Amino acid sequence: MIAVIRIEQERRLSKLKEEDSNIAYDQWVFTDEPFLNELCLMLLVTLRHQIERELVRLAAQADDGCEEISRQQFQEKVKQLRKTKQKGKNIGWDWMEISKRLKLKFYEKYKFIEALRLLSNSYKHDPSMEPDEKLLSLLSLETGVNYAPLPESDVLRKGFADFIGLEEDADYCDIANQFVEIASNFLVEVESQTKLSKVNWGTASLSPNDFAR
Repeated sequence: MIAVIRIEQERRLSKLKEEDSNIAYDQWVFTDEPFLNELCLMLLVTLRHQIERELVRLAAQADDGCEEISRQQFQEKVKQLRKTKQKGKNIGWDWMEISKRLKLKFYEKYKFIEALRLLSNSYKHDPSMEPDEKLLSLLSLETGVNYAPLPESDVLRKGFADFIGLEEDADYCDIANQFVEIASNFLVEVESQTKLSKVNWGTASLSPNDFAR
């Protein structure tokens, strides 16, 4: 996906070479770059949810004395990790329990995963796509001031680059690529240091009547 965004970036930049420099500057700063940045932000939101799914899976398999659990036991453990309101309505995951099972607070890399969570929330839930103050604090950026929307804020881009160890001129493709690497290494590390129960998924039926719909 990052490679696809890079190709689109090059295509747009090549077209701008044919334009008047002032027109090209405005087109890039106010239209093309924010569009490309937002594609990367959408990728980061997707990455955050993929990490979430993997952490829930690992927490459900975290060994509680059983070397092997059935598919039904695994599904029940996943249900137990959900928070519910009265009347049984799901309201998200019990991250305190998940963190406890996987000892997430002991991982230095967890701060990067937390940054992804706060970024995702700002992107999805703020109508203006402005960064949450908790995100700004985590990135060591000034709070209590107005920021441009996430795809347009150069200060926020530099903050993210510095936070994950890149040069300040790194673009959002560089940042997304680094986060993918961080997330992959983080999940491998969590899994390698967590004793997991093996899941016996059972035999798969080839009957069309048994396929999930």
